[in-house]
Amino acid sequence: MREAGGIPDPREAQAARLKAENTRLRERFAQSERTINELIDFRSQPLAQLAAQHEEIVRLREAAAGTSTVSRLPAPRTTVIGTCS
Repeated sequence: MREAGGIPDPREAQAARLKAENTRLRERFAQSERTINELIDFRSQPLAQLAAQHEEIVRLREAAAGTSTVSRLPAPRTTVIGTCS
């Protein structure tokens, strides 16, 4: 009956099942790699922006330190007037 095609060969069925699972796992792995790469790119963009902002702050502080027209603001009042808190 097996030779006539009535009963499938269990080894062929297992090989086909394993090939299908292998293909599915390879696709899943490729998707995982794409996701990881996207997350790495997503993380590196804010870090680069923070570094650029820090450099700009340092540059502005150095520029402000060299000018005599920059003055410090007075400290905020600590006393409460009336019912304001």
